[in-house]
Amino acid sequence: MRIKLAKRVIVAVPVITLLMSLLPMYTIPVASASESNVSRSLNWLQKQTDPPYYPAQLSLSQNYSDDYTGHVEGNVDLSALPDHTLKTVPLIESNESYASGYTGEVSGTWRNIDSPKNYSVVIYDKTDMNYEIARVGLNSDGTWNAGQLRIHGTPSIVLVDSENKIRAYADPDSAEQVVSEYEVWIYSVTDMPYLQAKVPIKQNGDFSTRNPIDVWGLDEGIANGVSAGGKIARVVRVADEKVYGTTEVPKYQLIRSYHVPIDDPASISGVDSRSWLYDDALAVMAFSMAGDYGRASAILSSLTQLQNADGSFAFSYDIYTGPLDVTKRSGSIAWVGDSVIKYEETFGDATYRGLALRIADYLLTQQDPSTGSIRGGPDVRWYSTEHNIDAYFFFRNLGELTGNENYTHTAKEIQNALLTHHWNHGEQRFNQGIGDPAAALDTNSWGAIFLEAIGRYDLSETATAYIDQFEVNNASMSLSNDPQSYNMSYQTSAVLSGYKPYGDGYPDAPNVIWTEGTWGVINLFMRQGKDVSHLVDSMFAMQNADPEGGLAYTNQGYAPLPYKLHVWPSAAGTAWQYITMMDPKGIWDDDRNHETAESSADSSIRNPADLD
Repeated sequence: MRIKLAKRVIVAVPVITLLMSLLPMYTIPVASASESNVSRSLNWLQKQTDPPYYPAQLSLSQNYSDDYTGHVEGNVDLSALPDHTLKTVPLIESNESYASGYTGEVSGTWRNIDSPKNYSVVIYDKTDMNYEIARVGLNSDGTWNAGQLRIHGTPSIVLVDSENKIRAYADPDSAEQVVSEYEVWIYSVTDMPYLQAKVPIKQNGDFSTRNPIDVWGLDEGIANGVSAGGKIARVVRVADEKVYGTTEVPKYQLIRSYHVPIDDPASISGVDSRSWLYDDALAVMAFSMAGDYGRASAILSSLTQLQNADGSFAFSYDIYTGPLDVTKRSGSIAWVGDSVIKYEETFGDATYRGLALRIADYLLTQQDPSTGSIRGGPDVRWYSTEHNIDAYFFFRNLGELTGNENYTHTAKEIQNALLTHHWNHGEQRFNQGIGDPAAALDTNSWGAIFLEAIGRYDLSETATAYIDQFEVNNASMSLSNDPQSYNMSYQTSAVLSGYKPYGDGYPDAPNVIWTEGTWGVINLFMRQGKDVSHLVDSMFAMQNADPEGGLAYTNQGYAPLPYKLHVWPSAAGTAWQYITMMDPKGIWDDDRNHETAESSADSSIRNPADLD
């Protein structure tokens, strides 16, 4: 039974051994119930709500406003820039500073150029646009001379190579030595970041758009500063374009779903700043169970900002820019609603109840009036079993929280849909969805939790037995530089056991241990009083492979499409571990009246053909 608190209470994290002593049916051997692993899970989740960590630190020289246009400058802390060296670069200088209205000789010097015949000095005069007014070669004595010129506007003097690419600027900020392996990329942000210039890092760490390497969207390749918008600078390794530092500040306080090692080839994809909606819901639940009011509230505050007018959410977000797509999935949206309920019941804070009520309004628009099942989203025609389990618990809990019988009635409709239309009557287990008999682990591990919550232990027994086909034993977790299974960061010598995500109906599905799904099975088994010590030991061994305490998503990578599984510490797996070890029924606890479910068993389980 959930306890509703009349006022905000910050609950201290209990010692795991005490928790287990209070819940004897969940007891597992002390060797497996490591308080350290549990606390490290929470610490890692908390870290994932912080901005991504980068090895290099950089800053802009001032707080540039969004409407500022002009040059951007800053500094990189070279002491924190890994494995960098300096290189000498071509340099040109002018004999004096030429201003608008100047008439006379324009000349200067050059150095650090091995083949001067392959270079030219070009003088531009900017009025309404940049006009080339002179182009001269380099003299063998280290000088150049464009002769007598008249400057009408703003002069720009550049060194170009034989391909007319700018190699240096006659500017007081130019440097003879710059960092070889890295550049700073400058962006202006409007609806998204737009690259403005790539600039070198000088030997003292300074950088400026006054002497860029490449520029975008600027007149004839002459850098006159960045366009309007928020200003961002990133340190980028030239060889592979990986980001090693940034001035970006997250706009949204969401949990980052994965930690991607900097040397992983996929780190350039931006996954490290991506937050999947389901992971945010899990994080709110975990932080609520931990008594971490600040982080739970921060995530819900950001989700309130991001909620669509119809009550829905995007499937995933970037912590810097917001929605990454327009996909809406009912299951993850229902999880967010349920996390609001967990938060409110834990802290006695109804601030976000409106968010949950709007979610309910949206999900009701996805309900099929004939079956009672919730559709996967407005762009699909399928009805997922997993999504409907999520929606059942959300509407059941919302009805209990608010006393609104309409929500309780919706939960009953979804329950009946699951038992009637999603249940595989021939094989006595849940289909993946209505008319979809494919085998997915969560469908029956979560499905068995649902069945036991409503008191249908008879059906849970066969659904639980069906899970056996997903079991993986004698597995390993080792390093691999194969692009299809890349993992050069996490390994363990332990022999591992767990469960894979896919079975029949998924061609060439990988035989990997999926930690998020394995913890779902552990959660079920602990409710059933089964010995899960070997599974918990395997999960802890995979967690211990990460010095930071995150639980790897899989024991080995598997990237051949359509599958994308990586050995990255994940919010989903780590949160399921923390929640389950603290209290398996901390989420999705039992219905309050099993007798009702049992008495209606005969009428609830019907063959769909009988409804015609």
